[in-house]
Amino acid sequence: MLSTRRKMAVNILGRTVALALSLFVWMAGPDEAAAERRVALVLGNSAYQYAPRLPNPTNDAKAMADSLRAAGFELIGGAPQLDLDRAATERAIRSFGAKLAGADVGLFFYAGHGMQARGTNYLLPVSANLEKEADVRYELIDVAMVMDEMALAESRLNIVILDACRNNPFGGRGLRAASPGLAQMQAPAGTIIGYATQPGAVAADGAGANSPYTEALSKAMLKPGETVFDVFNDVGIAVKRSSGGVQQPWVSASPIEGRFYFLGPTTVVTAPPADAATAAPVEKAGAGNADKEMLFWDSIKGSSNRGLFEAYLRQFPQGTFVPIAEARVAELGGTAGGAPAASERAPVSVAALAAPPVPVPAPAAQPAKPARPVDVAAIPYLSVKARDALALYPGLPSPKALAISTKGNYAYFSNKSNSRNEDDVKRSALQYCQYRAEEPCTLYAVDDAVVMAAKGFAPMPVEIVGTGRFDPARVPFVSDHTRKVGMVNYQRNPGHKALAVTLAGRWATVWDRDSEEEAKEAALERCGQSGKDDCMLYAVDDRVVLDEVPEDEEDEEE
Repeated sequence: MLSTRRKMAVNILGRTVALALSLFVWMAGPDEAAAERRVALVLGNSAYQYAPRLPNPTNDAKAMADSLRAAGFELIGGAPQLDLDRAATERAIRSFGAKLAGADVGLFFYAGHGMQARGTNYLLPVSANLEKEADVRYELIDVAMVMDEMALAESRLNIVILDACRNNPFGGRGLRAASPGLAQMQAPAGTIIGYATQPGAVAADGAGANSPYTEALSKAMLKPGETVFDVFNDVGIAVKRSSGGVQQPWVSASPIEGRFYFLGPTTVVTAPPADAATAAPVEKAGAGNADKEMLFWDSIKGSSNRGLFEAYLRQFPQGTFVPIAEARVAELGGTAGGAPAASERAPVSVAALAAPPVPVPAPAAQPAKPARPVDVAAIPYLSVKARDALALYPGLPSPKALAISTKGNYAYFSNKSNSRNEDDVKRSALQYCQYRAEEPCTLYAVDDAVVMAAKGFAPMPVEIVGTGRFDPARVPFVSDHTRKVGMVNYQRNPGHKALAVTLAGRWATVWDRDSEEEAKEAALERCGQSGKDDCMLYAVDDRVVLDEVPEDEEDEEE
């Protein structure tokens, strides 16, 4: 096993993929949008060669592209991608994944024919021509391909919008596995999926220039101050009304930290009341807090995200809408995020409000132990060449971590693209170093401070699962966010599948292949396209194969 690892090891690189799990509020006015990267891929297919043509999808794509530009999104190809065949669609999706790395928000929009087969959703390129069920794999685009690119990029928020719930265009060809409309997909962490209509139902293409769904959506997303959940809620109501209840848009979402606006809230200045000048300062502060509470409540009241109501209860424990928020938390499942129930909150007395707080003496400040800055020349066990290579470490952005071994191996990870958190970089550096050294390493530095004790090397072993049943939460080298999104997606995917990884955290998956061998080759090939790191198979189907010795090496040993 160890000899195999040594042969598969690669040069140490400090490359990472994007991750940010901190709580934040996205604001999307002209100034705010410039502070974050938003990337969108917009596809619209109308000119089908072997399926009924659709008049509106290219118009829908153009309308959405205009709205997304106005909301600060960078479009792949600089424009909506129209009437693409399968090869061009795959290239566009790959470009989307590459551009999305390090971005804050990724959005994928598709208008055109779509269908589900055996519970999997497919988009139809204009070249699609299904003669039999086996053609599905070779002619169509699995929506999971887009989801995997988003998971690999690890942007803060991903939005997938599918205006593709029309009738199956190949319904008369005996495709028994096909079902009406699209299947509902579970939204991975940090993802919102919007459908033109509910799962299994069929949406209208529209009698006008645009479909009813896209027409409503392209307008709703440009209303200032509307959160993303408000936008989808408004669209759902508008389409349901315009269709007489026949078409009801659908949203699948995971908990989203913070609030995202396509266009941020607009500040409204109103004339103060006549007695404002004589109002006590505490009354002004109270009014400001009430305005803040009202803005917060208006942004979440139509949401089905339990976490937003829990956040309201934590921020406004005596708020006007506490009973409603508590009821919504209970309705959506769970308790009120640590906020006490209304019956448990102690009443606040007038005397307590009037009396000044009793000052509490602060504990005597303990002198902070001065941090030892990283001096590359002083790092033990390393060769001169290794120290030269590490000269760039002090200039890397935080969070970052450097691990070393007594054999002279080292590995570092950093936050080059607003990516991994501190736990990620520490774990990844230790795993990378341990895999190379074939023994536990230790953390030498975290950020710009030396953390290794002056008394000497203390091993810090980390788990690297090399055999057994596949577990998304134990995949090494990748970030925690990748485990929760990309690795969980891999576990759900059907058919013969494979996962390839690199020590630097890059990964690629394939699924629904005819054999294990085909899946292995395809995963390694796709992984190799993502960078210079050497790729290695981590899983085949649902078993971990990292420690398996390839047949050619077994022959050499014999």
